[in-house]
Amino acid sequence: MKTRTTETSHLIYARLAGFLCLLTVPLSVFTFLYVPSSLIVSGDAATTASNIMASESLFRPGLVSDLLAPLVLILVVLVLYK
Repeated sequence: MKTRTTETSHLIYARLAGFLCLLTVPLSVFTFLYVPSSLIVSGDAATTASNIMASESLFRPGLVSDLLAPLVLILVVLVLYK
């Protein structure tokens, strides 16, 4: 009788790492391009603060995506290491 061990293919890990890399693109674009251009007024801290207060529904997802992008990249490193 043969004992069959199941081992995850390297192709699966490569595809997962690629998907996670692609996931960082929209997160980073949203975080670094869209949110600052909508909220930050250069040289005017009071207007920037009032923009943030007025559109918390944009500011909060910006913070979440700002935290998720590095975490996803850490997952990429872990998957590539495996």
